[in-house]
Order: sequence, then structure tokens, then C-alpha cells
Amino acid sequence: MKTPEPRLWVRLAFACNNRCVFCLDGDQNDPGKAVSMKDILGRLRKGRSQGLTRVVLSGGEPTLHPRFIELVRKAKAMGYTHAQVITNGRRFCYPGFLDQCVEAGLREVTFSMHGHTRQLHDKLVGVPGAFVQAIAGLSAALKKPRLIVSVDVVVNRLNVKELEKLLRFYIRLGVREFDLLHPVPFGRAWDNWKKLNYDPDRTTGLRRALALSRQGIRIWTNRLPARYLEGFEDLIQAPEKLHDEVRGREAMFKAFVRKGKAFECRGERCRHCFMQGFCADLLLLRKERRLASKPMPECLPIAGSREAFAWNGKRTDLWKWTDFYIRRRYHVHGSACLRCPRKKRCEGAPIQVVRSRGFSVLAPGR
Repeated sequence: MKTPEPRLWVRLAFACNNRCVFCLDGDQNDPGKAVSMKDILGRLRKGRSQGLTRVVLSGGEPTLHPRFIELVRKAKAMGYTHAQVITNGRRFCYPGFLDQCVEAGLREVTFSMHGHTRQLHDKLVGVPGAFVQAIAGLSAALKKPRLIVSVDVVVNRLNVKELEKLLRFYIRLGVREFDLLHPVPFGRAWDNWKKLNYDPDRTTGLRRALALSRQGIRIWTNRLPARYLEGFEDLIQAPEKLHDEVRGREAMFKAFVRKGKAFECRGERCRHCFMQGFCADLLLLRKERRLASKPMPECLPIAGSREAFAWNGKRTDLWKWTDFYIRRRYHVHGSACLRCPRKKRCEGAPIQVVRSRGFSVLAPGR
């Protein structure tokens, strides 16, 4: 099972010309604020010093940065061989802008498209006319022979029943790669959680969409809990991507490690958050001073590990902890676990075992 190549994520802007109801950064958007060239170039140089050759330009809406094309060109000059942008696509409807970006070295464009009709998409992104502009930009990008084009979809209660139709609409346009994102309980998404949150167990929309992966369509998932991917275990997000999640809230996690500062987001939203297990274990590590590997479930004939991780005060290495968590503490339950008499004391199976062998390796009561 292939693990995505490491990428450097660089935020270019806080501004955005959409107002998506699920935006996790909605409370940070500032129409007058772009990240300084000094900070962006510093991030790019640091990434190259770490040997990274793929860069993802994000926002806000990154194409709103006044020197976007110049930044793409500079990234290429530094040695990045693959520059990607995550965009709402609206600027690409303007003739010439896409041409300049490709000429500067842009290799991949991921369009954030959340509906297959004007009514649905515009409702979710909060701007009338956004769908028409984005579709024009997407159609132009698909005509570029050497440009990789994909589509991101934030799956939520308003579009999940139509998800298969949504994907098929973009497949007819020529898109062959999709990333299905689970909502994150931050920003405007948390403000609108009651109308966005959905239960995949109670809708067939998600599974019908996932089935398209068996027809030659590349589907990735992002933050979608593994238990919802039973039967599609090959689509479970690579656990190594937890490093990206930690980097996204690095300041908060480091403040906890160095000063014991409480997580600013802790509370009701935790039970909806993809990072719930990681954060709970980090809190437990600080309390217990040492955490051992989780035991293997009794129904899984695999030897457990004796490895443990020790809290080292302010010197605790956040990245080594993340690696340990992925390797020894990131366990998940499947539907079979619900019928198991040992479910209350069982930690579930390691995520990597489930990804490679499927939930079917779990046998309740064995």
C-alpha cells in the first residue's frame, strides 16, 4: 500500500473570496492579510533543507496572494519539482492566469468542489456565482495536457446523499482523482456543526461513492474515521499524515509539552475530532509519565510489542511521540468488535494491520 510522498505545506494567505460553511479556518480569515514573502520564502528554504521536493500552496485562498505566480516560479528555482495548489478555482476562470501559473512551474491543481449543481455548491461556499467561475477554471485546467487536476470534496450532511452523483458529474468532465474530506470541528464548521455533521452508518451515499474506486477512479480520504471504511480499507488515510495534523497545530502541542498549557480546543468538540485518540494519549502520557504499546486484540494472532515511550518534560520530542503513537497506540475497532464479549477491555487492532489486511481479520470471541 503506497504512502504519499512527504510534502511541504505552505500557507500563502488568510484571505478567501468564499465563505464556506464548513471552513475550519473561518475564524482566522482576514480579507486584507497575506503571509509575507519573507515568511513564505523562509518556509520554502527550510523545506528544501529537509530534502522535500513537493510543495503544496494553501490558504485561505492561495491564489489571492498578490505574488502567487512569482512564488510558484521561486519554488521551482529552489528545486521543488512538484508544486501543487489547493484552490476554490475561481481565479482560474480568468484567461491567462492559468497559463502564467503553468509556465511558472505549477504541476498540480486541486479544486475544492462541494456540489454538482450551482445551488448546492454555492450554498456550501456561501457565494452566489462561485460554481460557474470554478467550473470554468476546472474545465480550462483539464485541457492542460501536463497538468494534474483533482477535486476535493468536504463530505457533509448537505451533500452526502448526492455524493455518488457529485463524483460522477466531475468524472464526466474528465476528473479521475478525488479527496473526500471529513468535516473538522473548528471555525465555521463548528458553528454549523448540527447542519453539517452526518452519520455514515445511516446513509448509503458515502459507500456508493467509495465504490467508484473499484472502477478505476482514484479516491483518497482525509480524516474519515477508519470504522466508516470497512470493506474499503485500502482507502483509509495513511496514518503518517498525522504529522501534517500535528504541524497544523504545532504551537498548541508545543505549548502543552513545554508549559503544560491546556489544549485550547478541548471540550465538547473532542468526540467529533479525528485527533481525539492522539490528544487523549498525549494527555495520558504527561499524567502517567510513561505509556506502553497497546496490547494486540486476543482474536488477532500477532505478537504484541514491549516498546514504551517516556515523558521527558520540556524535552519530550513531539515528533518521536507522534511516530510512537502511529506505530504502537493508533488502534481502531471494526463492526465485529461490537459483537465481541471482550469489547470493553479490548483496544482494537493497529491501524496498519487493518489497512493491509482488512477488518475481516478481527474475529469476535475467537
